[in-house]
Amino acid sequence: MKKFKIIGVLLIFAFTLMGCSSGNKVKKDNLDTIKNSQENNIEVQKISSSDIDDVMQIVDIRPEAEYIGWKNEKENSGHISNAIDFPIEWLTYGHPEKYIDIELKRRGIDKNKKTVIYSNGDVVEKDYKKFKDLGFNHVYALDGGFNQYITEGKSTEKLEGYERYVSPQWVEDLTEGKKPEKYDNDDYRIVEITLASEKDDYEKGHIKGAVKINADDLNHIPGPRNLADYESIPKEKQLTFWGLPTDGKIKEVLENSGITKDTTVILYASDKATTAANRAALVMDYAGVKDIRLLNGGKMLWNLEKKPLVTESTKIEIRDFGAKIPQNSEIIYDYQKELKLIEDTNAVIASVRSWDEYLGKKSGYTYIGEAGDIENARFAYAGSDPYAMEDYRNLDNTMFNYKIIADRWAKWGIVPEKTVSFHCGTGWRASEAYYIAKALGWKNTGVYVGGWYQWTKKPGSPVMKKGLPKNAPEESPMEYFHK
Repeated sequence: MKKFKIIGVLLIFAFTLMGCSSGNKVKKDNLDTIKNSQENNIEVQKISSSDIDDVMQIVDIRPEAEYIGWKNEKENSGHISNAIDFPIEWLTYGHPEKYIDIELKRRGIDKNKKTVIYSNGDVVEKDYKKFKDLGFNHVYALDGGFNQYITEGKSTEKLEGYERYVSPQWVEDLTEGKKPEKYDNDDYRIVEITLASEKDDYEKGHIKGAVKINADDLNHIPGPRNLADYESIPKEKQLTFWGLPTDGKIKEVLENSGITKDTTVILYASDKATTAANRAALVMDYAGVKDIRLLNGGKMLWNLEKKPLVTESTKIEIRDFGAKIPQNSEIIYDYQKELKLIEDTNAVIASVRSWDEYLGKKSGYTYIGEAGDIENARFAYAGSDPYAMEDYRNLDNTMFNYKIIADRWAKWGIVPEKTVSFHCGTGWRASEAYYIAKALGWKNTGVYVGGWYQWTKKPGSPVMKKGLPKNAPEESPMEYFHK
C-alpha cells in the first residue's frame, strides 16, 4: 500500500513539472508573438496640409476612378493639385517588385524624396507600411486625408471629361438598376468587343447584360495579313482594307446589337483588345451615338476586383438607329485632309506608334512592307510594339496618368491649341489617344484612319526622313516596359 502511495506522489510531481514546462512554453510563445507584433507595428508619421512644401512629392493612393474625378463616399471629387496617382491596390495584385519599380519610375516618384501619401480619410497603418516596405525613406500620411483637405478649401484638379472612363463599380451599379453618377438615361447597352482570337471569351463569361460585337465586323474591312497576298489584288481594292466599314454595315451591326443614337453605350474588352474597344468607340462616335463610355481597366480590372461574370446570352431586340449615318464624319480625317495638315503651321501630325516605327526601323505589320512615317509627324508615344500601348496603360489596364500623357505630347508640340491628327498603322492605337485628348477637353482633333497603311499605298505621299528628326525634343522617349 505504501508503495502505491509513493508512486502516486511521484506521478503527481511529474505532471506538475510537465504543467510548469508547458506553461513556460506558452508564456515564451506569447512573448515572441508580442515581440514580433511590436517589430511589425510602425507608427504612422502624419503631416498637415499646411506643412506640405514644394519639395515634397504627393501620392494619391486611392482608386484610379477617384483620382480622375469620380466622387468619393463624401461626394468629394478630383485630387490634390500636383498629386500623382499610385493606387494602393496595385500592391495587392501580386506583381513582381520590378514591375512596381517601373510604375514608380514612369511617374517620376522617387523613393528617396520626402513623400506625402493620402487616402480619403487617414491612411491606415497597413497601407502606410507598404510604402515603407517599398523603400520610401521619408514618407508621411496626410492628416485627415483628402476629405479634410477639401474641408480646408485647398486646391484640387481632375480630368475634364472623366465621365468617359467609368469604373467596374459604376457598371455594376448600372446593371443592378441604380442611377450612377453622370448617368441620366433609361436606355443603355454594355458591349464586349472581341478579337477573332478571343472567339470564346464572351461565352466563358461576360458582364451581366452585355452583348458581343466582333471587332472585325464593326471596326474595319479586314484585309489579307500577308504582304505577298496583296500582289494579285488591284490597288483600289487594297485601299479599302483596314478602313471603316461602309455606313450600311455600321448601321447593320449597331441595330442588330440594339443600339440607337440615344443609347448610352458602355464598351469594354480584354487588355489585348482595349485598342479595339477604343476603335469601336470611334466608329460609334462617327455614326452618331451620343453617349459612349469606356470601362476603365476593361475586363482585366473587372476580374481583379472580383466582379461577377455570367454565361447566359443576352437577348437582343433589333432597333432602328434613328438617324442617318454618319452624324459626325468630321472626326475621321481622310487622305486629302492629312495632306493639307502636313504643311499647316496650326496643325500637328501625331504618330501613335512605337519608337522603332516612328524612326523608320520597321513597318510593324506583316501586311505593310515599307517602314517610315508621314512627313512632319511628331512622336505621340504608344508602346513596345505595334500591338502594345504600355505608354497609355497602368498595371491594371486603366488609363495612364493623363497629365503625364499631356506633358509628353506637349514636348513634341502636340497641344490643344492646334488641329491634331492622330494616326498609327490603321487607326486603332490612334483611337485610344484620340479619346484621351477628348477627355482632356481638346476640341480640334480627329483620327486619320488610313494611317501609315494607306499612306504607303498612295504614290508620292510625302514621308519624313528616317531616323531621329533634327528638331526632336528628346533623343529617346521616356518609356518603361515590362517586357
